[in-house]
Amino acid sequence: MKPSSSLSNDQKLKICHHKAANPSIKQSALANWAMQEFKLSKVSTQGTISNILAKRQQYENMNSTELTSKRQRAVKHPELDNVLANWVLQCQARRVALSGDLIKEKARQFARQLELGERTPEFSNGWLAKFNIRHGFKAKKSYGESGSADLDAIDRNMSTIKEKLQSYSLQDINNMDETELFYRMAPDRTIARCQIEGFKKDKTRLTFIFAANADGSHKMEPLIIGHAQRPRAFNRKSGEQLGFYYRSNAKAWMTGLIFRE
Repeated sequence: MKPSSSLSNDQKLKICHHKAANPSIKQSALANWAMQEFKLSKVSTQGTISNILAKRQQYENMNSTELTSKRQRAVKHPELDNVLANWVLQCQARRVALSGDLIKEKARQFARQLELGERTPEFSNGWLAKFNIRHGFKAKKSYGESGSADLDAIDRNMSTIKEKLQSYSLQDINNMDETELFYRMAPDRTIARCQIEGFKKDKTRLTFIFAANADGSHKMEPLIIGHAQRPRAFNRKSGEQLGFYYRSNAKAWMTGLIFRE
């Protein structure tokens, strides 16, 4: 077989790993090692080795198909690609959580600023996946405060509750529940090259209260609980004047007083 002068992505990754295992090896010696290891027809230049080492993270994020490939498809819009990657890294440095949709929307903004016009990519999920692979970005989970309900206690008492409810008609059985909207809280997943440090989450919330009877014949209007007595968005009006029930307290929680009301 005729020796080849080109390297596959898998071979480039092995060069990176060999360098990591031998930190003091010079690039010229690394090039000679690669020629012997992969039976190349000639020694790679120092610039080629340097470029390979700089892209280690990119190779490590490739799948098996991409690793066996020798040719990487050229980026159609390198300026857009670079400015978007820099923006993601800046967000990572500021510990700003990013989603795929946010990255795609920012890409659209940069495309308009660069006046790509008809050459603008579709910014599909496939485009996003390739962008992340090129730059070594991965979805990272951020772990914050958490709590869990006592599921065992729920199971133990459920039969007792069902037994007591048998003496009532569905129309007379009512249930109320609440859910919180943390509208300022960043998502718990982000796209970055590395795990970023945790940060205090903004717990500004709205609490929504829903109540209805078991057969659905009576559904109460939702109650909204917020922090401010009259939020600026209300334009100096009350919730009732705007057509909905609204109450407030410092923590936007359901309290015994509001419940009795």
